Amino acid sequence: MSEDFIKRKYIDWSVKSAEKTDTPAEKKTDGTSEKAPEKAPEGPAVSEKSTAAENEPDLTEIREKKPITIVMRARNDMPLISETLSMLSCQTLPFELYAFDNSSNDGTRDELLKYAKEIIDVPIGKYVPGKVLNHAMRITEGDITVFLNSDCTPLDEFWLEELIQGFADPQVAAVFGRQMPREDCRPLYARDIQNTFGDGSNQINWRHCFSMASSAIRRSVWEEENFNEQIQYSEDIDWTWNARRRGYTIQYMQRSCVLHSHNYTWFQFYRRQYGEGKAEAEIFSWSPWEKHIIRYSFLPYLMQVKDDIVYALRRRYIGTALYAPVLRLAQLLGRRRGFKKGMRERKRRVKDFAF
Repeated sequence: MSEDFIKRKYIDWSVKSAEKTDTPAEKKTDGTSEKAPEKAPEGPAVSEKSTAAENEPDLTEIREKKPITIVMRARNDMPLISETLSMLSCQTLPFELYAFDNSSNDGTRDELLKYAKEIIDVPIGKYVPGKVLNHAMRITEGDITVFLNSDCTPLDEFWLEELIQGFADPQVAAVFGRQMPREDCRPLYARDIQNTFGDGSNQINWRHCFSMASSAIRRSVWEEENFNEQIQYSEDIDWTWNARRRGYTIQYMQRSCVLHSHNYTWFQFYRRQYGEGKAEAEIFSWSPWEKHIIRYSFLPYLMQVKDDIVYALRRRYIGTALYAPVLRLAQLLGRRRGFKKGMRERKRRVKDFAF
């Protein structure tokens, strides 16, 4: 990817983020939770710039201490992982990389060997997000642990520095950075990413927002409660939501940017929505109206399709406008089916606990 494109993409999205964006009423890509009337803890704080100078962590002191721990999860991510590791090596702060490789066979592990202090191999069929994250925390040290997915490429050399400045307030349990679509990202997925992240203004309308893909957590908060090892999706949403319920805050650092996007097929998108809907049902509490098919599924679908079509037609993306109802149908069906499955499992656990 050319340097000119990266600079242009950053400028383009920065300009767009200042405009009013459409806010769909459902959970977004990469773990952002849906808009809900339920009263919740105050949402993620948005850092327009780095924290005020008097409150910023002393970066000179950080440089003189042990390197920052970065944990990376990977599986068959060539050639993107090469870009990610290359940009990681340019960061202004020292770090140590611990990698978890899920049986890659495309050269990903060989690439990790060039940069990682330690590689932990995860066999096929044994990958459980919560277990991997907890294992990572147990084998590493440091007050702050940073997480970066192997297909999340830092936009510049300040990604790490900007990210950890979110911990100036001791009540901050976790921080997460801005994600931006890659050059080849399809319009509707690019729109989802921008609405979810961008300048962070949409996040205040949602019950909760977080993404582990480019993030960091405070070890002392993890020691109070580990990641849930019983769920396959949204373990990051579960952990940060519980931290907020205990009085901690989550910080969004929009100047810590990575390139990260996926061009899912219809079925891949359906499967992702199924997993997130299932986890969402188990993580949050729901009133009868909030979980009703009209409120949870049909209204969000109609709003999403309307906004997608307006977005596409303004840019003369005729094919995208026609495809919007089809793609959002995968979202509706997958999320609804997953949500119902999650609610059944939740009721079963409550019943078992009662006995």
